[in-house]
Amino acid sequence: MKFDFYRDVLSLMMGKLGLPGADNFGRESNQRRSLLLDTVMQGRPRVSSCKLLQLPAEILADIVDLLSDDRASLESLALVNSDFSKQSSLLPSLWRTNRLSCPNPGLALVFAELLLHLIRTMSHTHRELYESFYGDDAQSVAVEQRQVLSDEAREEYVVARAAAVEAISSLPNLETLSWRDQFSLDKSFFERITRCSAQHIDLNRPAIDDAWSLTPPLTPSTWPLRSLKLDVSMALDKRNEIEKKGATRTHHMTSFFSTLFHLCSPTLESLTWTYIDLARDGGVPVSIGESVVSFPRLRYLRLQFVKLDSVAISSFLAAPLKSLDLDDRVLNNPSTFDYKPLRDLEDFAVSHPPKKASACKRIAKFISQHTGLRRLYLHESSSAQGGTAYLDDVILPTLSSLDFGNLRSLYLAWREVQIPEKSLRRIGRLVSLEQLSLSAGKPSGWQHQWLVDHDELRQHLRQLQGLTKLALVRDTCLVPVPYPGLPSETYYKMRFAGSEEREDAEARPDLDMDQDTESDAQEGEGLLGDMEETWERAHRNRMLDQAEKYAAVFPKLEWMFCGQGPMGFMKTPEGQCEFRRAVPLTQGRDECRTYRRAIFRGSN
Repeated sequence: MKFDFYRDVLSLMMGKLGLPGADNFGRESNQRRSLLLDTVMQGRPRVSSCKLLQLPAEILADIVDLLSDDRASLESLALVNSDFSKQSSLLPSLWRTNRLSCPNPGLALVFAELLLHLIRTMSHTHRELYESFYGDDAQSVAVEQRQVLSDEAREEYVVARAAAVEAISSLPNLETLSWRDQFSLDKSFFERITRCSAQHIDLNRPAIDDAWSLTPPLTPSTWPLRSLKLDVSMALDKRNEIEKKGATRTHHMTSFFSTLFHLCSPTLESLTWTYIDLARDGGVPVSIGESVVSFPRLRYLRLQFVKLDSVAISSFLAAPLKSLDLDDRVLNNPSTFDYKPLRDLEDFAVSHPPKKASACKRIAKFISQHTGLRRLYLHESSSAQGGTAYLDDVILPTLSSLDFGNLRSLYLAWREVQIPEKSLRRIGRLVSLEQLSLSAGKPSGWQHQWLVDHDELRQHLRQLQGLTKLALVRDTCLVPVPYPGLPSETYYKMRFAGSEEREDAEARPDLDMDQDTESDAQEGEGLLGDMEETWERAHRNRMLDQAEKYAAVFPKLEWMFCGQGPMGFMKTPEGQCEFRRAVPLTQGRDECRTYRRAIFRGSN
């Protein structure tokens, strides 16, 4: 059976890969759910002929739940007809309990996202197909039978998607559309969405059947978008067809990208553009056309894995940018910074730095031309990848030699396992900082290599009296006895609890009052589980001790991350000078990746 990832519903059944470790901080959970409409109706038929009200009761309940924090939209929903009025009226208690943290999604956004979620649940609606590949008896299913099941599911999906796109595009008040299915898109999709009312579009990793020109009559003459998150590539079969015709100087997606940006460039305010193509054109950069495109309103630009030509680079860097996020594929182009300084630039991020020292020096020169920056986010590439250690030798000397008095947020990640004292001293002189994130060693994986000397770190940073947020990422501690000879990078793996750990685990009994003290007697629990629980409590308490010492040095500190956990501080009664008590903000260790990325890198 031939598998085409972009045209096979099996791709919709695959779970999303994620990084190890919890990432729940800042995300609401355990929210109370509204009753299903069918339950509310007590067996009576629905009276409305509205297409929206024909959705399954579970989907309607999700819509109401997501609107629980938006009273205006919920009241509007209740006015649709008596059916929705009945369901919406069941939510007064939700306004008094947990609130959703998402910013005012709006009825149209929720409807669109839930429609897409509905057609993505292919593993449930086509269980036989799913079991034929992933079930216990998958090997006994004939290839021909799998093909039949797959073809049936694909045909059903295409029909369902077309209906969903038509319904979504007809919503008069649609503001945001987020499309996350990777099943290949056809012309009709763009014919519809370019005519919908949404001003914020997120195309998250779909493929397209061909690099069409988005011009009339396929599309309108303009597409008044305000924000665009673009991660679109060409379906592999079409890509292979183009390759067979031989090499070309023009990138195979040029027609699509150039016409797309000409449609929306006059109104576009925010662009996140990712282009991941495993079958890349060797040295052919991505183009948006032969002539410069004007982006008069573009304020936020993030480019990821996109190797642009000089015309595209000059087009984007001529915009009145406030936030700029680049990686090595753009930074390796010598012409990237051959332009006038960006007058309004406040945020600058380099997530994947170039390997060449000359390119890294150009980054430092660019930073030196923008002393009004408020946020910096910089990484080093690992030495295994041939990266240049440019933070110590290039970036920090630049920050130290000029007046960066507006700098409020700094994120620095070293490739080496330690941060030199000289660099820490330089950071400690950036007294305008309000939030700081430091990291060293391998950026991912089980090995945590940065053995922090907290006393030394506090000493070097003590002048940062305005610090409100501090994150120490990928840090580790000494491995306790009886494994004193093991490297510290195994600290989080070798969770052994000796006498010192047992003593430290009991240091803050008030934090464990709600814990089940008889957990070791439960089924599946034993000595190992009890030891790991003791280690976790000891580790938590030790990190809280360190956090309190940081709070004593930094009087405005509100939030701290170290030891794989976020911590806050109990407010001291007015007029008292007692030290502030640190408290954990999660029940267990949590990487806080999403939250940390939002506050240090920024999000649009």
